[in-house]
Amino acid sequence: MAYSDGNTPELGDRVRHLASGKIGRVANVQLTAGDTPGHDQISVEPDDGSVGVDVALADEYELVERGQIKW
Repeated sequence: MAYSDGNTPELGDRVRHLASGKIGRVANVQLTAGDTPGHDQISVEPDDGSVGVDVALADEYELVERGQIKW
């Protein structure tokens, strides 16, 4: 399952966590992950400098801006 708004996750996307409102960049994407059938998994590095999310379900986030990878 993609982001809550239906967009497919991509590296570098800016996303907002639905519950907390935190915004960050997607650092890793695993589409249709084996351990969560039907769900995409992402890792997010928050813009506010707090500790990043190791692995989360993409449907817990919404796309803010399609990013260009700048690592």
